[in-house]
Amino acid sequence: MWNLNWRNIWKNSLPKFWEEIPLILAIVDEYIEKYQTIVDRNKDINLYALSLAVRRQENGGKGIEFGVMAAKGTDLEEQARWAVVTFLKNEERWERAMREGNWKPQYQNRELDYITYLGNRWAPVGASNDPAGLNKYWIPNVQRLYLLYKR
Repeated sequence: MWNLNWRNIWKNSLPKFWEEIPLILAIVDEYIEKYQTIVDRNKDINLYALSLAVRRQENGGKGIEFGVMAAKGTDLEEQARWAVVTFLKNEERWERAMREGNWKPQYQNRELDYITYLGNRWAPVGASNDPAGLNKYWIPNVQRLYLLYKR
């Protein structure tokens, strides 16, 4: 159902993260049902693996678990909801950008290309809220984790 590589998830995560997985997967389930048409158009993108990869990469503390600044100070559930909706809305933007010629695919692998598109919006290099310049690692790290986590 989730098409996840559990061995890699456990091996590459901390125990605090393991406890969050059921809630994150339940929220992804909920939004996949609500946004079925977007999901159906992009069946190759595993939102479960993406959600876990982004959570692991952001590694935020309470109230900022997914790094969603618009939901700062909330909780894991609200952060996950904002994140998953953002992933789905950005799938639509990515499709439109490709259709209109505003995005030239950078990878033949659609999943990696989408993560690149998402990363340019989610964690743009040079953002004012990234004075240490760590956003340059976001795309390659999320791509690596995504590939490890999906089956």
